[in-house]
Amino acid sequence: MAMRMRTGFMILTVSVVLAGVLEPAAAQDRPVRFDGRVQWIAGQVMAVQLDNGLSVSVDLLRVRQDEYAVLTRGERIVVIGVVADGRRTVIGISVVRSGDAQAP
Repeated sequence: MAMRMRTGFMILTVSVVLAGVLEPAAAQDRPVRFDGRVQWIAGQVMAVQLDNGLSVSVDLLRVRQDEYAVLTRGERIVVIGVVADGRRTVIGISVVRSGDAQAP
C-alpha cells in the first residue's frame, strides 16, 4: 500500500512539474498579422517583404496548401501567424491575398 502511494505521489509530482514547464512555453507564442509582398516560396517556407523593407520568413507547415500554392512573386498578401520565442520565423496559420483579405 505504501509503495502505491509513493508511486502515485511521484507521478503527481512529475505531472505538476511538467505542466509548469510546458505551459509557459505555449503562452509565449505571440500572434501577429502583417501585410507585405511575396519574395519567394520554396517548399514550406516563404519570404515576405514588408512595406518598411524588412523581410520575414514564414513557416508554412500549418497553412493550408491551397492558400499559398497559387501565390506569385510580388503579390500582396496578409499573413496571420505566431512568433515563437527562440525562433526567427513566423509560424504561419493563414495566408490571404491582400485583395481577398477581410477587415478585422
